[in-house]
Amino acid sequence: MFVYCVLVGGNVWADSCTDKGIIMDKFSTIKTRLSVLQRQLVSPEALFVGKMYLLMMVLFAAQRLFLLMHNFHLAENLSLVTILQAFWVGARFDLAIASYLLVPLLLALIVCPRLRQFLPAVLGLILGIIIFAGLAEAEFYREFESRYNGLVLEYISHPLTVGGMLWDGYPVIRYLLYWAAIMAVCMFVLRGFLRPLLIAPLGWIAVRDKLGRTIGNTVLLVLMVFALRGGFNHEPLRWGDAFFSQNPFANHLALNGLFTLGRTGWDKIYSKQKVWAQAMPAPQALELTRNLVVDQPEALIQPQQYPLLRATGDNSLNLKVTANGKPVNVVVILLESFAGRMVGALGSSAGITPEFDEIAEHGVLFERAFSNGTHTHQGVYASLTSFPNVPGYEYLMKMMEANQEMSSLPELLKKRHYQSIFLYNGEFSWDNKEGFFRQHGMERFIGLDQYQNPYYRDPVWGVSDLDVFRRANEEFRQLATQGPFFATILTLSNHSPFNLPDPLPFTRLAAPAGQEGRYNAMRFADWSLGEFFRLAKQEDYFANTLFVLTGDHGFASAPMVTGMNLSRFNVPLLFYAPELLDPQRRSTIASQVDIEPTILGLLGPGIVHQSWGRNLFAVDKDDAGYAIIKPSGGEERVAYIADDYLLELAPKEKPRLYKYQLGAQPQSSDDLYATDKPRAESMKKSLQGYIETAILALRARTIGVAE
Repeated sequence: MFVYCVLVGGNVWADSCTDKGIIMDKFSTIKTRLSVLQRQLVSPEALFVGKMYLLMMVLFAAQRLFLLMHNFHLAENLSLVTILQAFWVGARFDLAIASYLLVPLLLALIVCPRLRQFLPAVLGLILGIIIFAGLAEAEFYREFESRYNGLVLEYISHPLTVGGMLWDGYPVIRYLLYWAAIMAVCMFVLRGFLRPLLIAPLGWIAVRDKLGRTIGNTVLLVLMVFALRGGFNHEPLRWGDAFFSQNPFANHLALNGLFTLGRTGWDKIYSKQKVWAQAMPAPQALELTRNLVVDQPEALIQPQQYPLLRATGDNSLNLKVTANGKPVNVVVILLESFAGRMVGALGSSAGITPEFDEIAEHGVLFERAFSNGTHTHQGVYASLTSFPNVPGYEYLMKMMEANQEMSSLPELLKKRHYQSIFLYNGEFSWDNKEGFFRQHGMERFIGLDQYQNPYYRDPVWGVSDLDVFRRANEEFRQLATQGPFFATILTLSNHSPFNLPDPLPFTRLAAPAGQEGRYNAMRFADWSLGEFFRLAKQEDYFANTLFVLTGDHGFASAPMVTGMNLSRFNVPLLFYAPELLDPQRRSTIASQVDIEPTILGLLGPGIVHQSWGRNLFAVDKDDAGYAIIKPSGGEERVAYIADDYLLELAPKEKPRLYKYQLGAQPQSSDDLYATDKPRAESMKKSLQGYIETAILALRARTIGVAE
């Protein structure tokens, strides 16, 4: 390419001169020598690969621009300099991905030049995938506020369901037309790039030229390998190298989706969580974990074998719950994507959740509660087994490590003669829900095929939340006549593509552009919840039932609070039993792993369990509390929330400490690590100890309850 630039520049210069005869003779000599030098040092294969680098870099930059424009509401506070810097930093990731694709290509062409004839088909397929991935990632980011991650691999395993969701919820035809148009342009450019390579001779060339080209190809390959690893740094390129600013969206913009997806797959195959499982001596990690989790009234059982096995203690609340002498029914309601940011009782003025808000007035509401993950299955197993979402095991419900004794609510309550039932809108095969919970004590499952003549059926996911709640009321009425019961309700209507009955049973909400589906789906979920409690209050079982309501996770919304984007984790947590619990609000930080020990504590003393959370009613009202959270998608990034501080930690990355605020005006500070290092280091130790202990106990198969 340099040679071409010299030749073109020389021609322009020569044409502008008066004595063209002499000049052109000299230029012709220079041109001849440069042509000889090019032939000796630059092979047709190398020249073609250089042109492909240029095409791919342009494509990746265009995709980054499309991602920016499609999610521009997140960039409103970014300066032009920061946006340009994101493109500059991102070019390093783009160059690495281009090298991953082009190094094998160059090697193949050098070793077997006859492979040239297959290049149009091979490169057409590669470019088609790159273009399609770039277009789709703009929507993926809008939904999850994350570049491609393990969720992609997860969704690919359910092609029919996910295909239906995409077809109903997104402008598929429009994107296909975009894809076809861009592909046409790229194939036209590619044809021009290929022409010189395809007509280049395959036969013998001069020994001197062959030697020179060998040297040139070798130098080029070495440079490509360095580009592949991200430069000349001591360690290869990591996704954390994109985090150049305090703004999460700017950092995400600098990443490359194919890079993050590839890194996720690599980590999923090869990561053994060494960073987390060997952060400190195991006894030290265990001590830190017990200091976090075990309350004073609780006595450890078999502490040499089990990390957190203990029995519930006594407190004033459990006496009130059992005062009528009858066992208390327990119902855990997990509301799909029920983000705390949108709940009126937690400060939202959008008017989306009037039913939940009214219910919360008569229950115990924890104002700063968090999901342990950002995917449904993590919220379900964290809530019902009180085991955290830890690096390397976020798809625990599908993994063989889950095939062991766990401290699950259905199993523990079965020992107290509780019946159990799980009600859900869709198919229990998704995320291995039925297989996992049948293994861990759940007896009955009411799913998609068990609903007759539903009020509404989503063509993608299943029946409506209203159908689930109506069926739940019928089941609870019957179960209550046979003894105490434990039930789980998992809703689904508040999930993209947000298919809802028409007409809606309420006035459609006005919403920001692009959010109409989300707002009204969440309102429908809330309306269905209100219908359920209007029915339940007329039943005999209601007065003697403890209802626990929370979101399986939140969803991304502006502004991004801390690098973890807390809107994805912040959910309401409500304990509702008007006849048994006095209404109150608590600011103690809580998470889904606290649900099980809190329920067990309310049911009475002496229940043996091994929860990884705390009984929220056994701690002082002024206790700041804590939560340990991890996003889905495969990245080994975790956070520790204590009071109004959040510590974010990832392998080989500098810890980041934020001060945050939730509610009507959520916000967070810049990184405070340098100015408050003692706090950050203390939180880091507690976080590392907790994660290490959980991983080691899972591997050692000691997370269950001793007989």
